[in-house]
Amino acid sequence: MTFHIRKWKEESREDIAKLAKEYPFVAIATLEGLPANIQANLRKKLIKDAVIVVSKTKVVQKAFEQAGIDMSKMNNSVTENIAVIFSKKNPFELFSFVKKNKGDTSAKEGDIAEHDIIIQAGDTGLPPGPALTTLKSAGLKVTVQGPTISIVDDKLVTKKGEEVSKEVADVLGKLNMKPMKIGMKILGVLDKAEGQFYLASSLDVDEEELFNKFVLAYQQALNLSVEAEYFNEASTEVIVMKAAREAKAVKEALDSFMPQEAKVEETKADASEAPVEGAN
Repeated sequence: MTFHIRKWKEESREDIAKLAKEYPFVAIATLEGLPANIQANLRKKLIKDAVIVVSKTKVVQKAFEQAGIDMSKMNNSVTENIAVIFSKKNPFELFSFVKKNKGDTSAKEGDIAEHDIIIQAGDTGLPPGPALTTLKSAGLKVTVQGPTISIVDDKLVTKKGEEVSKEVADVLGKLNMKPMKIGMKILGVLDKAEGQFYLASSLDVDEEELFNKFVLAYQQALNLSVEAEYFNEASTEVIVMKAAREAKAVKEALDSFMPQEAKVEETKADASEAPVEGAN
């Protein structure tokens, strides 16, 4: 090992150890297949809440040991050249943020389409020649208009969930279409305060589904409080309104069964008890 390489590793280890002590959450991520521009864009978006460091596995392991971080729960994740994200965001927030901030990339043969891939009709800007054969091989209806090839009709070339064929991948590449999404893949996040390492499988939750479950749980808890007449900030007003409705309903029910003569007598009694205007 040369002096310069040894010095770089030592400086990198010191930097990582310092960050590991400073930030409450530490994520391990892989950069496999991630273009540099997408990584740079993610760094920019996280600049206020996190720091991303890319380093060798052994350097990261030694830095964590130096910072007093227990590696026993993380070792299965630290198996290759990795990115370490030192974050102020909690594990679920960080995972969700990184998952949402993916970038567009070209499709390769065998990729699974995340949505329907449709090639729109119009001028391709490609000159006639080999490109004409390539476009036709993907099932596109094309024609030559002047110096370029035009696609006559919109074409669904790959349905959501299907594999991208070689022919379609070649056409998408020629048309400079990037229908696939790619992003940094978080393997797990360490919560230092809790001493808990959350694997990606535990962090990958459907936010909309989770929100709907919270709403349902709140509604069920409120209903239970009202039925049990348990007064709290949320239930008190509902209980009072419910009691008023029920009292009104009871009165109306009693009025409907009261004989007409009794109603007349009750009305006279009410009138006789009313104060006479001008009386001393």
